[in-house]
Amino acid sequence: MRTTALRKSPSVALALLLTATSVAACSSGSTGSYCDALTAAEADWKDAGATLKDPASAARFVATITTVEASAPEEVRTDWASLRVLAAKFTVAKPDLTELTKHMEGFESSAKRIETHAKETCGIDLGS
Repeated sequence: MRTTALRKSPSVALALLLTATSVAACSSGSTGSYCDALTAAEADWKDAGATLKDPASAARFVATITTVEASAPEEVRTDWASLRVLAAKFTVAKPDLTELTKHMEGFESSAKRIETHAKETCGIDLGS
């Protein structure tokens, strides 16, 4: 049933997106602080799916995303904001599945841009 899939889908999608398995050296210059923020956030992303099941953990995860977003280059800053808004929906005991579904529908392209940019700019693979 669609409702069951929706309950699982956001956590699974974020877990897949945010599992950082390979961290290489970041480039220097204007993207250095962004790459540093991604590297520092790696530990928080390993258990993203589980994190989003607990509102307090989800709130800490949102704070991590906010840090990355603040240093993100313009070409992906809006995408990080989209991720932050999505993760923030998990900071309540019972997330609104209708709102989550609406946000997930528009998030796929943002997730792909974040994943590609992190790999190309910082050598960080968020997708595997």
